[in-house]
Amino acid sequence: MKKEDKAFLKQVEKLVYEQMKQKHVNCDTVCESLGMTNQGLRRKILEITGKTGGKYLLTIRMKYAQELLAKGKYAIKHIALKCGYDDANNFSRTFKREVGMKPTEYLESCVMA
Repeated sequence: MKKEDKAFLKQVEKLVYEQMKQKHVNCDTVCESLGMTNQGLRRKILEITGKTGGKYLLTIRMKYAQELLAKGKYAIKHIALKCGYDDANNFSRTFKREVGMKPTEYLESCVMA
C-alpha cells in the first residue's frame, strides 16, 4: 500500500473515531470533513481496501468494539454507545453479523484467552 493511501485511511479512521463520540457515523460527514464528494470517497476507499465506504466504516467501528470488549471494563450497552450506536440490540446484531459471534461470546473468548 502506498504511503499516501495509508495516510488517507488513517485520516478516515480518525474521523470515524471522532464521529463515534458524537454518535453519528456515516460517509457523508466523513466526506464533508475531507472536502470530498461522497462518490469520490467511496471510490477511493474501494480502490485502496476493496471494501465499500460503508463497509469500511463499519469495519473500523467493529474493530473498536472488539478492542473495548477485550479490555473487559465496559458493559455491552456502554460499548454500543461508544461505537456510535443508540441501541445495544442493533449493535449486538451487527457485531454478530460482522464478527461471527455475539458480543458476550467475544467477551468470554477474551477472558478465557
